[in-house]
Amino acid sequence: MNEHEEHHDAVLAEILLSKIVGVAHIRLVGDVISARAQLSMGMQGPVGLSLDQRAEIVEAILGLEDDYRHAWEEVTSAVDMEQRIPHLQTLERSLSVAVQGILDVARQNNIEAERFLLD
Repeated sequence: MNEHEEHHDAVLAEILLSKIVGVAHIRLVGDVISARAQLSMGMQGPVGLSLDQRAEIVEAILGLEDDYRHAWEEVTSAVDMEQRIPHLQTLERSLSVAVQGILDVARQNNIEAERFLLD
């Protein structure tokens, strides 16, 4: 992330506060936050991760976060709803991939993490 790019948490906050996203986006943002929190708490626990393993986890997560950050930039740069719709779909996919990717990284490192469905 360079000095001109927004922090991933700021992007999630923008998405939550936006009037142009749908319920699916809001739920997925919550899922991203939950998955990251579970991973973070698990990394602090008795898993016994080396510094190299921790660095690999962070790199993997940053790549997923970059994808939804870029998708959000596309959404906000669209000038009208017709242009925005495909970008909103891409944002939904990138958030979903981020959730699954974070959970997969946790499992690969023997950290308990799961997606909680509110339905």
